[in-house]
Amino acid sequence: MSRSETPRPSPLFAVAAYVPEDRLRALAEGRTLPDRTTGAALFADISGFTPLTEAASRMLGPSRGAEEVTRKLDDVYATLIHEINRQNGSVISFAGDAITCWFDGDDGTRAATAGFAIQRRMVEHAQIAINGVGTFELAVKVAVATGPARRFMVGDPAIQLIDTVAGRTIARMSEGEHLAGRGELLLDETTVTALGKRVTIAEWRQAEGTTDRFGVARTLEEAPEVRQAAPGSTMLDRAMLEPWLLSEVFGRLRAGRGEFL
Repeated sequence: MSRSETPRPSPLFAVAAYVPEDRLRALAEGRTLPDRTTGAALFADISGFTPLTEAASRMLGPSRGAEEVTRKLDDVYATLIHEINRQNGSVISFAGDAITCWFDGDDGTRAATAGFAIQRRMVEHAQIAINGVGTFELAVKVAVATGPARRFMVGDPAIQLIDTVAGRTIARMSEGEHLAGRGELLLDETTVTALGKRVTIAEWRQAEGTTDRFGVARTLEEAPEVRQAAPGSTMLDRAMLEPWLLSEVFGRLRAGRGEFL
């Protein structure tokens, strides 16, 4: 087969990347996700992109600087998301340089394993160089909390649906993130208790005025890969995915012009 005849991936795959993997599987299988669930939440925050963005904008101009930084950020995110997916986790939302993820039904083992894997893989991106701008150091801090949560599908399907997760477990994850330092993985006490001897803790931290404790993980007996296969293109259709993106974004992705977003 000639190069021009090589089949291209369905444009729906580009659209599907904007929907959390567990929600995507539920859509493909014609089922809903329960609004009350139990599992582990993971927050990963990359530091170092702010000075990189400022320098790139100053040296290359706002447009080209943004393009270069976006390209680098996409590479880092692809690495992190790969490790999340390997443990059957789903990226729920992006906020600046950070991602919030959910591992449904997990006692913390899969989330903690993904957290350690993220820290290892970030070594590949510890230094980011852009021609004409300079070299910058990146690091990531990760926090994990385990327990019950509420899973919501909010918004107007005629405009855009948004997947979100909320509750005390998510709030506790946020507390852990504020206590974590660059290159660290913090686990809430519920997760540490569930892991038992499979994890070793270097030290404990606690925010002032709270009763929640977080352990700085040193080593972990990691879980094997448990990733589920993503739905095939024949299991997806436009009606399933269109409500999850703004119409302008959906149209560009369907037309293969996602690079212009």
